[in-house]
Amino acid sequence: MNVVVIGTGLVGAATAFALHKAGITCTLYDQVDLVAAALNSNGTPLDVDFGDTGGSVLLAPSATRVLKSLGLFDEVVAQSSTSPHIHWYKMDGSAAVQLDVVPLNARMEPDPELQAPLQILRSKLHNILLKACQQAGIRMFMGKKLVRVEEQAYSVTAHFADGSTAKGDLLVGADGIHSATRRAIFGESSKSQFTGVLGYIGVVDLVANNIKMNETCGFYIDRVKKELVCTFRVSEQIGAINIMTFHEPDPEETEGWRPYSDLPKHSARLAELVRGWGVPDHVEQMIRKAYRISPASIYDLPDLNAYHKGRTVLVGDAAHGMVPNAGLGLGTGMEDVGALFELFKRLPDQKDVHSVLSIYSKLRVPQATANANRSREMAKQYYSSSVLGPSFSHFLLRAGIFAFNHNLMKFYSIFDCPKEVEKAIASMPKA
Repeated sequence: MNVVVIGTGLVGAATAFALHKAGITCTLYDQVDLVAAALNSNGTPLDVDFGDTGGSVLLAPSATRVLKSLGLFDEVVAQSSTSPHIHWYKMDGSAAVQLDVVPLNARMEPDPELQAPLQILRSKLHNILLKACQQAGIRMFMGKKLVRVEEQAYSVTAHFADGSTAKGDLLVGADGIHSATRRAIFGESSKSQFTGVLGYIGVVDLVANNIKMNETCGFYIDRVKKELVCTFRVSEQIGAINIMTFHEPDPEETEGWRPYSDLPKHSARLAELVRGWGVPDHVEQMIRKAYRISPASIYDLPDLNAYHKGRTVLVGDAAHGMVPNAGLGLGTGMEDVGALFELFKRLPDQKDVHSVLSIYSKLRVPQATANANRSREMAKQYYSSSVLGPSFSHFLLRAGIFAFNHNLMKFYSIFDCPKEVEKAIASMPKA
């Protein structure tokens, strides 16, 4: 079986590698045009590492389970650090609320290695996945912007803007929240919608700048002004910071996540911005001393009733892109990868493609939709205040975290890919 994978991001690369492990030939295609990038560089050195963007990502057990099944867990652990606690604060760092993540995860995840979430730079995780694809012999073609998907009786063809095509038994759309694959099969009404939230993602060398972080993962919130700052200790040396606001867009904002070129200008501007918000000094210094800052406008996607149509299937943000929160987006995408991996291990024949995709949608739509709704609700908590005032909203947050810490409420559920796939296949009508 031959599979065309559109998109070489985290979930796209993971999908290609997983299908390869299941005995399926995959080819990756991405719209990133390295030739154009070289021409636009005006002769300056070109760093061909399109994973070198963004900040930190959180890997919860739902994601690390899949990485372990693919044989990549140890390498990820070597380049990450654990994040056993999550803290919420008022914007000035007062009124700390702590979620103890490890005992919470231990109620659902029996493997001690997977109970503590991992923090890793997105660029490092991306490089791990791309390296795995390269070592597996998975081919990758760049400068391939998808414009159309054409279904045939026993195949599917991707048409690209440069006039070339790619044919396979299956096409996987892993091209992110602005997915061309999604629009090609479900129409323009399915495209992403701007949430009104603008984000800035910075990465900083803590040691070189003598910045001390006590939290491994912290959220600083001003609900009245709808402002949020998130800090992450990726390692003893590296920290990451996200700034979220409803302020007017910067003229340089785009749908992409490419780093700012004029770093001193933007680091100083954003540092003064959060200083005015009243953040603690170490938070201000994290953005002021950042060695990379990427802008990001935050989008959400309308929910779908199915993640496939014909021989085309969506994974990750292309299927269920959601407001970033607690690693839910990436974790849900990695569950997609795990589900396809387990399905194709059990149903590897070309004749089984439609059965696999039907089961995939049946399994993944309810879980991913629930996660997207949870992410939206969490965002609403950050950006809304009770009529009784922000202090009462923070009290409600404290009460909720107390309930999670004492097993009175469920924080989230882990999708057990092998178990759920086995159950679904067992329930299939017998031929």
